[in-house]
Amino acid sequence: MKLISLVAAGALALCAAAPVAAQDYVAERVVPSVKNPELAAVVGALGHQVLEEGEGDEVLVLAENADQLRYVLIGTACEMQGVSGCQGVMMQVQVELPPGTTYETVAAANLNYAAISVWVDFEQKSLGFTRYVVLDNGVTMANIRANVEVLLSLVAEAYPVAAGETPIAPETSGA
Repeated sequence: MKLISLVAAGALALCAAAPVAAQDYVAERVVPSVKNPELAAVVGALGHQVLEEGEGDEVLVLAENADQLRYVLIGTACEMQGVSGCQGVMMQVQVELPPGTTYETVAAANLNYAAISVWVDFEQKSLGFTRYVVLDNGVTMANIRANVEVLLSLVAEAYPVAAGETPIAPETSGA
């Protein structure tokens, strides 16, 4: 699975990669919103490397796990209703489009792995996997970490289905 750019050209200004201190992560800490330091702390707690962070008001962390799978955590619903930071986190993996990918294989992956959204962009030649977490009223840092783990583990399972590498089971009549 060869990775491609995770963000459209010109969409973000990113700073240099920086190591993350896992000690910034406190599992039981409840956060009603996040900024880059919280997202970077989650990445560090997973033992992954932060490759880039958004600059200024851009809440974004590009990271890589030990298997060299790159993913991005993007803050959403930011600075709304008097809450500082972002009250949502979009977690995403985007890879080069495998040749066996069809709308049917993507639909099968979505049906079998409902905890993530699998999508395809044939024009841009990319296949993506997304999980979205709402932080309204607060969640623990452990919850955010668990959601990243779910995304990454399900990408490993859903990829072969979406890529057309795993046969799609025929429908059964149930009779």
